Amino acid sequence: MSVINLSKAKAFLDVFHDSDDEKLQDLLDGAEEEALRFMKRSHFSGACPAIEGDPLIGVSDPDEVTPGQRVAVFLLLQASYGASPDDAEKLRRAAQIKLRPYRCSAGL
Repeated sequence: MSVINLSKAKAFLDVFHDSDDEKLQDLLDGAEEEALRFMKRSHFSGACPAIEGDPLIGVSDPDEVTPGQRVAVFLLLQASYGASPDDAEKLRRAAQIKLRPYRCSAGL
């Protein structure tokens, strides 16, 4: 189950019907998983092991999502929900740019 509320994701996508809720929930779960994999984290918040200056040091709730992380997840969701292949790639790159400051290790 997602950390991010489905109703917020639907609002981001301008989806006002309920007929795609199950599909959107699966895609949202996948987008969160993709974001966590990219950040090399098991949770959205909390410090990375042995990384000083981590932007999430001191955040106590492991499921707290920053606004930047949330937007990145929404971009990944949008890439999976009806975007053309070219647009999907652009959305994924934009999400990675937003997630990069939260990444637990350097590199691509």
